[in-house]
Amino acid sequence: MPPCTAVNREEEINRPSRDVPPDARLRRNPPGARVAAMQEPKLEKPTTETQGLRSGAVLLIVFTTVVVDFIGFSILIPVLPEYASRLGANAFEVSAIIAIYALVQLLFLPAWGWASDHFGRRPVILISLAGTIASFALLIVANDLATIYLSRILGGFFAASIGACQAVVTDITPPSERADGMGKIGAALGVAFVLGPAVGGLLADLGTKVPFYGISGVAILNLVLAYWLLPETKPPGDGPTSPREFAASLIPTPIRAITMVHDRRVGFYLYLWFHIYIAFAAVEATFPLYVFRRFEATTFDVGLLFAWIGIFIALTQGVLVGRLARFMSEGAMVVVGLAVTAAGLVAISWAPSMQAMFWVGPILAFGNGISFPSFTSLYSQTCEARDAGEMLGQGNAMGITGRIVGALCAGYVMDAYGLATPFILSGIVMLAGSILFAAAYRLLVPAQPPPRA
Repeated sequence: MPPCTAVNREEEINRPSRDVPPDARLRRNPPGARVAAMQEPKLEKPTTETQGLRSGAVLLIVFTTVVVDFIGFSILIPVLPEYASRLGANAFEVSAIIAIYALVQLLFLPAWGWASDHFGRRPVILISLAGTIASFALLIVANDLATIYLSRILGGFFAASIGACQAVVTDITPPSERADGMGKIGAALGVAFVLGPAVGGLLADLGTKVPFYGISGVAILNLVLAYWLLPETKPPGDGPTSPREFAASLIPTPIRAITMVHDRRVGFYLYLWFHIYIAFAAVEATFPLYVFRRFEATTFDVGLLFAWIGIFIALTQGVLVGRLARFMSEGAMVVVGLAVTAAGLVAISWAPSMQAMFWVGPILAFGNGISFPSFTSLYSQTCEARDAGEMLGQGNAMGITGRIVGALCAGYVMDAYGLATPFILSGIVMLAGSILFAAAYRLLVPAQPPPRA
C-alpha cells in the first residue's frame, strides 16, 4: 500500500461513491473542510529539554513564592526583642505573636490544601500572595501589640502557599527526583531564613517599619511574576465536590487525625510533624530574646547571626542534600539530621559568648538542612498526586500545631525557669524524635533500591 500523501488524500476525498448520495457526501465533506484539514498545523510533542525548561521555570516561581511567604514570618524574628521592650511584653507575650500566626494558619491550611486539589494550585498561590501583601500593609500601620496580633492573624489565614507549592513539586517531579525538588523547597526556606532576619535586623536601625516596606514591595513583585509565569500543574481530577467535603476540610487537622482512620504510616508521620516542630519552635520563638538578654546583642547582631545560619541551611538543602542522596537513603538522613539538630539546640545553652554562637549555627543548619527535606520527601511518597495538596497540608498543619505548642511552652519556660532551659528541653525532644524515627524505620521508609554510588 502506497504512503498516504497530500495528493492521495485529495483524490480520496474527491472520489465519488456509488453507495453514498451526493448530499450525504456534501454533509460529510463540507466546502473548505479539505483545505482546513490540509492547513491545520501539526502539534509537536514537547521535547525532554523543553519540559525540563518549563519545570525549571515553575520551580523558580515556587521557590520565590515560598521565600516571600516565609519572610513574612521570619522578618519578625530579630525585631521581637524590640517589640518586647517597647510594648512591655514578656517572653510569653512575644512568643504569642508567633503562636497566633501559627494558630490561624493551622485552622485554615487544610482548607487551602483542599482548594488546591479541587480548584488548582495556581489560584490558591495567587490568592495567598495577595493576602500576604495585605497582612504586610497592616503591619506597616501597626502601633500597638493588638494591631500586630491582627496583622499576624491575617498573615496566618493567607499563609496557604507552602502546601500548594509542595504539591506543585509533587506534580512535576517523578518520585526518583522528588527529594531534590523538596530540597529546593527547603532551600527556599533557608533563603527566607537568611533574608527575613537579615532584612529585619540590618534595616531596623533605619526604622522599625522599614523592613516591612521592603518585603511588601518584594511580595507585590512576586505576585506579578506568579500571575504571568506560574502555570496550573494539578493533574486532571474530579469536578466540583459537595459542600460537605469542604466543611470537613475546615475541621482542624489534629482533630481529624484523631477521629479519622489513617494508614499507620501516615498517622505516624503526622505525629512526627508535630513532635519535630515542638522542638524547633524554641529557636523561632525565644532565641532572639535569649541572645539579646544573655549577651546584650543588638538587633544588627541578631540579624547577622540568623543570616549566617540561613546561608548554611540554604547551602545544605540546595546543594548537599542532592549529593548525599547518592550515598545515603532519605531515612538515614532524617535520623542523622534530627540527632545533629538536637546537639545544636543543646549547644545553644552552653555557648559562652555571642561569637561562639557563630560556631553553633552551622551545626543547627546542617542537621536541619538534611533532615527536613528528606522527611518531607518520604511523607510525600505516601500521597497520591491528586490528594497531594490536602495530604501535605495536613502534614504542615501538624507541624504548625507543634509550632504553637512549642512557642508558648518555650516562652513560659524561659520566664519561669531561666533563659537556657527551653533549648535544653528542645534538644531532648528533638533527640527523642530521631530515636522514634529509627525505631519505626521499617514502617516509615518503604523498601528502596540502594543509593547510587
